[in-house]
Amino acid sequence: MIFGAEAVARAGRNIFLERLNSALWRVDKTWAAQAEDERQAFLQAAWAQADTLGFRTERGVAGYALAARWMGLAFEQDVPLLMTLLKAPMPESRKLHGLSDWVHDQLGAQATPASGDAAIRRSFGLTEAWGRHGLG
Repeated sequence: MIFGAEAVARAGRNIFLERLNSALWRVDKTWAAQAEDERQAFLQAAWAQADTLGFRTERGVAGYALAARWMGLAFEQDVPLLMTLLKAPMPESRKLHGLSDWVHDQLGAQATPASGDAAIRRSFGLTEAWGRHGLG
């Protein structure tokens, strides 16, 4: 039996999504309470949105999916500076670092849009060695 590149990619994606499902199961008590079809729909949507934003690695997709789990799918659409960061032509690791810092800030009790922007800017400064791209 010979498998085409598309079949191999689909199998790899399915394995990754199952690992992501298992990881969310471990860290999010409400994840297990959801119906399987709801969990799968979320994972598919998170994968698609992460891809749209340019996340191509497992770490990038998983990072976006975890952020979307806490903040809601497509949460980034309402945050101009975060969208600027995620659409910028810079390394994925740098985008993921900024996204993580923004989410961490927004989950705190003192979160504001300004504090989220400040978190992105701090992250951007700390990761400058990963690329020299301007951030609005």
